[in-house]
Amino acid sequence: MKMARSIQRYILSVFLAMVLLVGYSPCLKSVEASESKFPTKPITILNSSPPGSPADVMARQVAHYAQRYLGQPIGVVTKPGGSGGVMFASLLADPADGYTISTITAGLLTSLHGPLKKDFSLDNFEFLVNVQKDDYCLAVRTDSPFRTLKDMIEYAKKNPPLKIGGQGTASALHLMVLLLAEQSGIRISWVPFAGGAESVTNLLGNHVPVINTVPFSVSQYVEAGKIRVLVTSGDRRLPQLKDVPTFKDLGYNIVMTQYRGFGAKKGLPPEVKAKLVDALSKAVAEPGFKNFLAKNFIADAFLGPEDFAALIRADYELMGRLMQKVEKKK
Repeated sequence: MKMARSIQRYILSVFLAMVLLVGYSPCLKSVEASESKFPTKPITILNSSPPGSPADVMARQVAHYAQRYLGQPIGVVTKPGGSGGVMFASLLADPADGYTISTITAGLLTSLHGPLKKDFSLDNFEFLVNVQKDDYCLAVRTDSPFRTLKDMIEYAKKNPPLKIGGQGTASALHLMVLLLAEQSGIRISWVPFAGGAESVTNLLGNHVPVINTVPFSVSQYVEAGKIRVLVTSGDRRLPQLKDVPTFKDLGYNIVMTQYRGFGAKKGLPPEVKAKLVDALSKAVAEPGFKNFLAKNFIADAFLGPEDFAALIRADYELMGRLMQKVEKKK
C-alpha cells in the first residue's frame, strides 16, 4: 500500500513538472523571440550635456546613421544636472533591454570619483563603443590680456584665485585644471557649467576669464576671431591649431583627452548588445560621419566593447590616483 502511494506521488510530481515546463516554455520562447527581433520600437539615447554640446551633437550624428541599420527611430533626450547623475539615474531606472542607452564620456566617468561616488559605480554599466577622442584646451576671449599660458599663470600668482570654468564638478576637465594649479603653483576657483556650449557662452559673456573645454566647442569662435586657445592637453599639437602649444611643449606633465562613446545599463542581453554594437559601428563608418569628425577637429577613435571597457577602467583608475594626489596637496 505504501509503495503504491509512493508511486502515485512520484507520477504526480513528474506530471506537475511537465505541466510547469510546458507552461514556462512559451515564456522562454517569448523572451528569446523579443531579443532576436530587437528592436521593435524606438530607441532613446540619453545625454547629460545641453543641446549643441559636443556629446549631444555626436549622439545626434550617430543616431542619424545608426537608425538606418536598426530599422527604428533613435531619439536623443537631454538629462542635465548632477554632474551626470540625473542621466545615470534615468538610465538605471529603465530596463536593461537596449531601448535606453546613454552617452559615456571621460568627464562623466571621472565624476564617479567625486559627487557621484555614493550612488554609482562602473559596475552599473555596459560599455558599447567609443566613437571619438578630443584634447582639452584652455581658451580666453581674444580681448583677454592672456596671450599665452605664461601670461595667465603670472596673473594668477599675483591675483589669486583665478576663475576657470568648465563642465561638471570633479570631472576630467576640473581635474586637469587642478593638476595645472598643482604644477604651476597657482590657486584656482572652479566654476562648473552644464556643458561645453554653456562654458563658451559664459566666456563670451565675460562671466569667467578662462574656460577649459574641447576644441569642437570653440572652433567656430576661433575662426571668427572671438576666442583664443592658449594650450591643448594632447600628446601632440592639433593640425588645425598648429601654432598652439601642448602642456608638454611648455614643460608641464599633463596629457589628458576626452573620449566619447555609448553605454547601457548592466545586464543587457548579449544578442541585443551585439545588434547595438553592430549598428553603432556601421554608423561611425559612414562617410558623412567621417566628414563630421574632420570638419570639427575631432579624432576618429573607434573602439569595440572590450577595448572601450579596458580604456575606461584604465582611465578611471588613473583619474582616481590623480585626484587623490591633487586633493592631498590642496
